Amino acid sequence: MKQPGSPHQSAKKAGAGCPRGRPREFDTNTVLASASQVFWNHGYHATSIDDLCKATGLLRGSLYGVFGDKHGIMLAALDHYAEGSVARLAERLNAPVPAEESLRNALLHYARVACALTGERSCFITNTTLEMQPGDEELRARVAAIQRRMATLLAASVIRGQASGAFNATLDEKAVGDFLLCIMQGLRVMGRVAHQEDALIKIVDVAMRALV
Repeated sequence: MKQPGSPHQSAKKAGAGCPRGRPREFDTNTVLASASQVFWNHGYHATSIDDLCKATGLLRGSLYGVFGDKHGIMLAALDHYAEGSVARLAERLNAPVPAEESLRNALLHYARVACALTGERSCFITNTTLEMQPGDEELRARVAAIQRRMATLLAASVIRGQASGAFNATLDEKAVGDFLLCIMQGLRVMGRVAHQEDALIKIVDVAMRALV
C-alpha cells in the first residue's frame, strides 16, 4: 500500500487543492480523527493526499513531516481509531452485569451498527483488513495486534462466564475468543450487504448457545 517516490518529492508537486493550513503545532488526535474518516469513507487506494489535506486543513509538508507518507498517515489513523474501538469493546464487556449478558450486548452492538451503516462503510478496521495488500507486512502486523487485543478481551469475558457457571468450563477460552472475534468481523462484513438486523441477531444467539 506504500506509494512510490519520496514523500519529500511528492510534497513539492502541485499542492493546489491543499489549503494553506494551520501552524505546525496542530492537534495530532484531531488530525488523525479527520484522516481516519477519509480512509474509512473512501478506502486507502482511493484516498489522495489532497483529500487528506482538505480534511485536516494541513499542507502536504506538515502531514509528511509528522507521518512520513500516505502509508504512514494510514497506519497512524488506524492506531488512533483502534484505540477508541478497543476501549469501547472493553467498556461493554466489563459492564456491571453478568458476563453472558455483557458479551451478548457487545455482540448485539456490532450487529446493530453493521445494519445501521450505509453503503460499504462498515468498520474502518474491517475495511482496512479487506483492502490490505499481501506484501504490506507493516499493516498486517498492525491489524494482527489489534485483533489480538480484541480477542484477549473476549477471552477474558469467557473466563468470567465460566467462573460464574454461565459458560462451559471445558471450553478453551483463547479459542473461544478467536471464535467470537470471527463472529464480530463476520457481522460487520454481512452488514455491508444485507441490512437485516433480525438475521444478525440470530447469528449472535447461535454464537452464545455455542458457549454453554
